This record gives sequence, structure tokens and C-alpha cells, in this order.
Amino acid sequence: MRLLTAFVVTGLLAASGAAAQVAPYGTDPHRYQVERHQARMESLRRQADARAETARRLEAETRLTLRELEAARQPPTPYVEQAAPPGDPAVTTERHRRTREAVTQIDDWLARTPD
Repeated sequence: MRLLTAFVVTGLLAASGAAAQVAPYGTDPHRYQVERHQARMESLRRQADARAETARRLEAETRLTLRELEAARQPPTPYVEQAAPPGDPAVTTERHRRTREAVTQIDDWLARTPD
């Protein structure tokens, strides 16, 4: 009995779905199809207009944000290259003498004869 009830209910559900897809008697199915297409095209146009408006708004906000960031930016400090001050000749001569002594010590050690 339950099986028969399940078949009947399934048959009614399938029939109601198929009946909903058939246009009523005396109507032109192509006319309804055209109206559906027109409605869908109008919906797509509204969506495109909304997206274009959002893009314009975001573009304006972006320009405003860039202006604010550029206004808040600090100007770069100019780099002025300065020449090194001339050193004291006595200090420079002493530094060169010490460097020569250290270098010659290394040279002497490298030039030594093996034992």
C-alpha cells in the first residue's frame, strides 16, 4: 500500500513539473520566450550600470586618497656631497708609516725560509 502511494505521489510530482513547462492553450510560447529574454537583458543592463557606477565612485575615491597621500608625504631632504676635510700632514704621514710597517711584517713572514 505504501509503495503504491509513493508511486502515485511521485507520478503527481513529475506530472506537475512537466505541466508547468507547457504554455497554456491558445498562447504563443515564442512570445513568452521573447519576454523572458527581454527581462533578462534589462536585468543585465541594470547590473552593468550598477557596476559602472561603482567603478566611477571607486575611481574618484582612489584619486582623493592619492592626493591625500601625496599631500602628507614629506619632501625629500636634499643630499649635499661634502668633500672630506683635509687632514693634518703629520697625522697622515704617521698613519702611512704604521701601515707600511704592518704590511712589511706580513711580507717578511711570508718570505721567510722554511726550517
